[in-house]
Amino acid sequence: MHKMRIRHMLILLCPIAALWLWAFVVEPYFVIVDEEVKIYSPTWDERLDGLKVGIWGDIHGRGIPFETFRIERQAQKLNSLNPDIIFLTGDYITRSYFGKSMDEDALTAILSKLKAPYGVYAIMGNHDSYYSKHKVRRLLRAANIDVIENSNRKIITPKGDFYVAAIADPVTSSYSYRAAFKKIPKGAPVIFLTHSHDVIREIPDAASVSFAGHTHGGQIRIPFIGPLVTHSIYGRHFSDGLVQYENRLIYVNIGTGMSRYPVRFLCPPTITLAKIYKGMQSKSEPQPKIIKNQRRSTGAN
Repeated sequence: MHKMRIRHMLILLCPIAALWLWAFVVEPYFVIVDEEVKIYSPTWDERLDGLKVGIWGDIHGRGIPFETFRIERQAQKLNSLNPDIIFLTGDYITRSYFGKSMDEDALTAILSKLKAPYGVYAIMGNHDSYYSKHKVRRLLRAANIDVIENSNRKIITPKGDFYVAAIADPVTSSYSYRAAFKKIPKGAPVIFLTHSHDVIREIPDAASVSFAGHTHGGQIRIPFIGPLVTHSIYGRHFSDGLVQYENRLIYVNIGTGMSRYPVRFLCPPTITLAKIYKGMQSKSEPQPKIIKNQRRSTGAN
């Protein structure tokens, strides 16, 4: 009888241990998904068709073991995709439950290895404010990364020029579209960056396509249900991928880090390579998720 109980306990505990190992170790630290997407915009410049945009968001360097290992592998994966330009969409460093964050110099050393012909650009996220915006800006600039907040940059290429505009984190900071789009010529192709896609209704029509992060894709997904918490007013259906409101398009990257809980389940760390083309999204390509007038809040990150 005693042996039978032990056997039953082992039968019960083995799957639980396997799930724990997967969610806390394997998926967050050893799995990296690189997704390639095509995004079509009627206001893009066809001379720039096929521009390869690398998107990496929500790194969340924490003061726990193996963070350097995790983030180094993710940086190497992004470089291996050979993007023309790289955008980092916020939340670079986070304090763990023990009050420790990742060593700033270690994170700077990793981020300084990112390479793209037209540069590496970053915006700020809400966790960067919780940690220290001043320190995060300093470590990014030490890595030769251009930080854009309520401003824009003109990117000059042999095929034509385009602009990158960005606002400060809309959750924790004052942000201004007027400042972000200041002096951008009418009709110029513009890539717009924001940490959270909750502002999609506000994005000016001048933006050809937008990119965001923040949601982590839910970070924990339950089969047949999906993400439990999305950190967005638009709910679980819009927690990742291409989202559309009227004529505004925004791509929400799942990101690679973890915020409140050091776990990922059925939502692996993801780096995006987006190729931008002039035109409308064809039926053969993944269709955007359409936001209508309703709103639903599921909490804030």
